[in-house]
Amino acid sequence: MEFDKEKYKVWKLPHPMLLHWIINPGLAFNELILGQRIPKVTLIDKTSDAPLMERQYVPCPECNALNDGRLWSKSNTFGHWFGYVCPECHGRISCLWNITSLILLVLTFPIWIWLKIFGERKWIEKEKSRFAEVVSSELPEAKKTNWLKMGITYGVLMFCIMVLPKSFQNQLTPSAIAIQAAIWLGGGLVFGLAMKLFLGSRK
Repeated sequence: MEFDKEKYKVWKLPHPMLLHWIINPGLAFNELILGQRIPKVTLIDKTSDAPLMERQYVPCPECNALNDGRLWSKSNTFGHWFGYVCPECHGRISCLWNITSLILLVLTFPIWIWLKIFGERKWIEKEKSRFAEVVSSELPEAKKTNWLKMGITYGVLMFCIMVLPKSFQNQLTPSAIAIQAAIWLGGGLVFGLAMKLFLGSRK
């Protein structure tokens, strides 16, 4: 698929953001449990002065449609275990896989293969109905995005994943749990700030 290189900047491997998605083992949770995926190719409109999150487009290799990247945000961020489905032609849009996710998928192949065989078709139909709701609703804007809430949510989620299992096994003292809570809260706030500076940037 050819793109207008004068208008669009192409994000694909080995772009640092995409490499981070592949290498970071923590993101396997996002992929396998939450169903959050990242397309292999994203186009950034270089001619627009809008914030970054408002000028990202996901091309469909089957119908060549340029889909607004915000279609896969907010309530439609998760649940895409089998990848992206184009809202125009309902074709499949290739997504990246985290290395840790692939290792876990190989090890658990006898379990999830049945979900794919018997559930993928129903999932595609559900994706179509989800897009009907997303397209009819207002797409998010950078200036209306609550970055603080995003950061705190991320921090709480990572705390639950990384700390709570150890605390339930009595591997951490109360003071250690409190320290970890402060660390992940701070990390979440830094994450929210980074997302604001990055996705809210105009260049």
